Amino acid sequence: MSSRQRKKKPETTSKPAKSPKKSPMLPPGRPPEAVVMARRRTEVVTRQGRGFSVEEVSGAGLTLGFASRWGLRVDPRRRSTLEANVNSLKRWGSHQAPEKKLEGRVRKVEEELVKVEKEVKKEAAEVEKEAAKVKKKVKKETTRAEKAVKARAKPRTKKKPED
Repeated sequence: MSSRQRKKKPETTSKPAKSPKKSPMLPPGRPPEAVVMARRRTEVVTRQGRGFSVEEVSGAGLTLGFASRWGLRVDPRRRSTLEANVNSLKRWGSHQAPEKKLEGRVRKVEEELVKVEKEVKKEAAEVEKEAAKVKKKVKKETTRAEKAVKARAKPRTKKKPED
């Protein structure tokens, strides 16, 4: 190919860099190490494992995505769930666990609902008072009208002339 036959590459416009996904802050300190129970001859020994089991990570209230972003080692082949591992994960990741954030939001929404319910109750009480006033007024008017109807319905008796 000669230089004339080569086509020029179209000039590309520079795209803005993608902003990184916002993930919760990494909990302070080093991530905890997984502990597993191993059999050595006739006794059971605890030793360092390759990673936490999936059940331990989910039991601590974390997702596998957070675990990978936070640098936790997960061993998908492990089937055991040790309470010590779950507790260490909870202690380490408790300050930024996604459920904690959600609980705060839920609490705020519940507070707003309580405020709205109080306002609705106040308005309902005011409406009931107004309704009671209107009922009294209507009752008075109906009693007046009934009295008038009864007065008209009475047969008029002629007065007897006194002798």
